[in-house]
Amino acid sequence: MEIKEIQELLKAFDESGSSYLSLEQDGVAIKLKKPSETISVVSQPVVSAPQAVTNLEPTSIAEAPEEVKIEGDQVLAPLVGVFYAAPSPEASAYVQVGDKVKEGQILCLIEAMKMMSEITAPRDGVIKKIYVKNQDVVGFEDPLFLIGD
Repeated sequence: MEIKEIQELLKAFDESGSSYLSLEQDGVAIKLKKPSETISVVSQPVVSAPQAVTNLEPTSIAEAPEEVKIEGDQVLAPLVGVFYAAPSPEASAYVQVGDKVKEGQILCLIEAMKMMSEITAPRDGVIKKIYVKNQDVVGFEDPLFLIGD
């Protein structure tokens, strides 16, 4: 690979929506990963005039609902491509939330460079969550499914 080709590859990767690229050609391996973006918000203090308290009766404080953490194992995308939940547009999805799956069962397809790759269940369990929608573009190691007991 020549320097000009590498520079073109870097420019194309930088302009793409992908966050990871792995390439091996003629004994040269290149792995690129974009840093995750963090957004910091700076807030200004809010000053208000004190107000008189007229009601001295105790009031109940509404508790915020706790976020329920679902236990399980994530199935991650092994490559960058387009996520397909079903084998064809007319067919029903391979799996839905609540479905029981067996190790090796097909969960979805990912299309990359006109090639379809079957993504299978790494273990027996129940589909607890599906992170992506049909025909979403997924990146390398993006979460696809959560499989629990």
